[in-house]
Amino acid sequence: MKILYLAFCFVLALNAHSQKLKDVKVGPEEEISLKVPEQFRNMSDQDRMKKSYSSKVPLAFFANESQEVTLGINYNIMRWTEKDTDLVYGFYKASINNLFDEIEFMRDEITEINGRQFIVFEFVGSVTDENTFVSKGSQKNYHYIQYTSWNNQVLIFNLGCRSRYMGQWQPMAEEIMQSVKIK
Repeated sequence: MKILYLAFCFVLALNAHSQKLKDVKVGPEEEISLKVPEQFRNMSDQDRMKKSYSSKVPLAFFANESQEVTLGINYNIMRWTEKDTDLVYGFYKASINNLFDEIEFMRDEITEINGRQFIVFEFVGSVTDENTFVSKGSQKNYHYIQYTSWNNQVLIFNLGCRSRYMGQWQPMAEEIMQSVKIK
C-alpha cells in the first residue's frame, strides 16, 4: 500500500513539474495578466462556492482537474496606495496568523515583481477541527498569497492546496506569482 501511495505521489509530482503554462488575462478590462497551468480551468460559480465561503465573486478562480489546487484572484475594497504598503503588510500578516492554529512561513516579505510592489506570504497553516466552519477534521494547507495595490484597492492572488502537494506545487506557485503583470 505504501509503495502504491509513493507511486501516486511521484506521478503527481511529474504532472505538476511538466505542466506548461498559458497566459490569461482577468479583470474588468483584462488589465491583469499571469500564467496558469494549461490544465487549470476557471471554476463555475457552483464549484467555487464549494471551495470558497465568500459571497463575493472573485475576478477569477482557477483549479486543476481534481480541484485540489486552486488559484484565486480577487480584490478588497480596502483603500491602499503603495505608500501604505507597510501598514497593509502588518494588517494582512495579523489576519493570516489569526486564521490558523499553527503556521510556518517560508516567505514573508515585501518585494518587487515586474515593476510593482507586492506583499508576499508563503506558508503552511493548519486548522484544527474545532476551528473550522465545516467539520472536515484537522487541515494542513500550503498557501502562496500575494497582495498589491490596484485602483487604490487591494488585489489578492492566492494559490492553495493540501500541504501533502506542496513539494509538487511550490515551484509552480513561484512561477505563476512571478508572472503577474498589471497595466
